Formats: sequence, C-alpha cells, structure tokens
Amino acid sequence: MDGNTCSKLKKLEDILTEKQIDCILRKFLGRGKEWRVVRSDVKAAADGLSGFLGDHLRVTLEVCGDSTETVQLFVKRLPYDNQPKVDFIAENNFFKREALVGQLLDELQSNSAHPWCVKTLIATDTIIVMPDMRPLGYSVRSHHEYLDVPHLLRTAASVARFHAATTNYETKRSSDRPWTFSKEYAEILIDPAFKDSPWMRACAKVTANVLKIFSKKYGATSDLEAKITQLFLQACASLREYEGTLNVLLHKDLWIANIMFRYENGDPANALLIDYQCLRYGPPAFDLMILLYCTTSRSFREQNELKILQHYFSVFLESLEDATKVKLDKLVYKEKEFLQWCERARMFGAMQAAALFPYILMDPVTAQQTYDDPETFDQVMWADRTEPVLEYCRQNPGFQQRLMEVLEEFAERYLGK
Repeated sequence: MDGNTCSKLKKLEDILTEKQIDCILRKFLGRGKEWRVVRSDVKAAADGLSGFLGDHLRVTLEVCGDSTETVQLFVKRLPYDNQPKVDFIAENNFFKREALVGQLLDELQSNSAHPWCVKTLIATDTIIVMPDMRPLGYSVRSHHEYLDVPHLLRTAASVARFHAATTNYETKRSSDRPWTFSKEYAEILIDPAFKDSPWMRACAKVTANVLKIFSKKYGATSDLEAKITQLFLQACASLREYEGTLNVLLHKDLWIANIMFRYENGDPANALLIDYQCLRYGPPAFDLMILLYCTTSRSFREQNELKILQHYFSVFLESLEDATKVKLDKLVYKEKEFLQWCERARMFGAMQAAALFPYILMDPVTAQQTYDDPETFDQVMWADRTEPVLEYCRQNPGFQQRLMEVLEEFAERYLGK
C-alpha cells in the first residue's frame, strides 16, 4: 500500500518467516516434497496507495525441488512505518476479520467453476498472504471507473455465492444448537468506526463542507454539519443484526479495488471478492446497496438496479442447500422481502459512498500523500480532512462531479426527514 515503505522492503526475510514460507510452498505446490527458494523479489503492489488498511506487496519466489517453479504471491501486512495507522487497524480488528474469512474458506467455498474468493495461504493478525491472481487472468479495474451491467451481474453473482456459503455454514453448525457468526465472533465483528466516532464525525464534516462550497441546492442549509452528522449516525445504526429475517456475513467494502475480474473474449467471465477487513453481520441487502453506490452512477442505478438485484437473488437461491432453503421458508424470506430490505439499506449504501469517496476516488499517489503520512494521519482521520478534499475537487472535475452526485442524492433523499 505505502509506496515509500514498500520500496525499502527488498528482502524476503523482511516480509515472511522461514516457517511461513514453508507453509506457503506446501499449500501452493503440494505436500510431501522438499522445496527451497533460490531467488525472490519483493515490490510494492502499485505506485502510491493501493489500499488503505495495510502495506500491499507482490512477492515472486523461484523455487527448486523436483522441478523449478515460480510462485507469485500477493501480501498484505501491517504498515509498520505508520504507527498511528497500525493502532487504527488493531482497534478496528481489520486483520482479524480477514483472517477469520481466510481460516474458513476451505469450508465456505466449494470447488466451483465460478469461485467468489481467493484461497488464503497465511492469515494472521499481522499478515495476509494469497496467490497473485494476475497469472490466472484476473485484474482490477481502475479506481475511477464505473462498473457496467455485465461486470455488475458477475459481481452480484459472487456476492450471492458468498452470502449463500455463510448461510449454509450457519445452518450446518446449527444442527445441534443455534449457532451464528455474530455470537461466535461477536468481538471481531464490532465496527468501532461506523458509529458515533471521531472518524465518522470527520466524514460528516467534510460532506457538509463540500456541499457548502459546491452545492447550489443544499449549500446554504442551516446547521448542515449537525444534520449530516445525525443522518450519518442514523445510517450507521441501521446496519446490524435483525430478528425475524436473514442475516449473513457481509463483505461491507465492495468498491472497485476489492473486485477482480477474469475475462473471456473481452467479456467478464467471473468476479472475485477480495479484502474482507470490513466484515460485518446483517441482512444481505446492505452489501448490494454498498456495491451499487460505490461502483455506479445515479442514472445507472435508476435504469439497472432492479436487474442487478434480481440476478443476485436468483443466484443466491441456486446456491443454497436444502436445509438452508427450509430455514428461509420459515423466515418467509423471498425476493419481495429482499427488495424491501434493499430499500431499507439504501441510506447506508449512500452514506458509505459519501464517507469513502474522498479516500477511494483520489488517484493513488495523491491519496498516499494526503492520508498516509504518520505526522498528519490523526488530523485527517479524526479531525478535519476538508482542505485536501476541496483542493482535489478543484483540480479534478471528474472527482468533484462524482462526489457531488452521491452527496446531493443523499441530501435529497434524507436531509430534513
């Protein structure tokens, strides 16, 4: 993630222990054989900020055994050169959440022709190691792009398989006594940021200040920051576990950098969901509304939203085991109820896009300069990040337009209600 940090990391031993390397090679190349690393290369995954919650690296290993093999890895680890960020990651259980999914993947994901996630090789509180999926034809779209219908259909299908897998898992674990992820992993699934926190209040502050400067319709609203803050906190409170309906593990961070696509003849053939550090538990609709608000325009949603949601629900039902279908019948959870939940989750999806766009829509180099300096990290995270966001709006009309679109839609739908 942090280009300056990653550039200093040139030795494999700076990243992985011998025990971890041995574990990776056995999982990657098969057990029962002796392999040794004869050459390695470590480099940043991208120039600038390729993600916000860790250092992102690409590691290439040339190994010898019965034959010579090349192993390509994607590594996410704690950003040790930025102690305030390390503290933030620990306080929010980001690595613990992703490690949880990594440890469950063998049980959650079947050998499907359409996998929805990447197999995890190492998953701890400090480091996540996965195969680099680029040699298999997977890639990430540019951070500033919108997704079109074919990409959204593939992504919605993968989200559906993820949700179905967690639901099937809960059903199996509940055969003897009631069991849910929320009870088993209650402490990990708590989200200290998405509540009345300094981070969320800073999000509301920059939203109000951007509206004041650039919105002709809402800029002059009295007590705008206080009203936006109240609405943001209301949206945060809406994402929780509910009785009497379906709750699943939620990815909760479905923006374009967390989705990888594989193509056949130029068309998206499959989508992988990566980065489970923001894992939560609640109704499935929240993931779908986050996905739509973080990757599409308002006009796209008005024209295509129902098609994407219906495709999700169809794949979700196809992916359920018989015992889980019985569970859903008892809950009377059908497409109509799912779509009603999507409308209830809309406020959260729009709020999350409003809160995250100042981070995720900046170009990676500017984002690194703005948000990744240990000396200024606390200020931009917890106090006020208005000035760099306003400056970027003035320099980048596309960024300003996309940010304003979601801010004004949020204000139109919820301000004053």
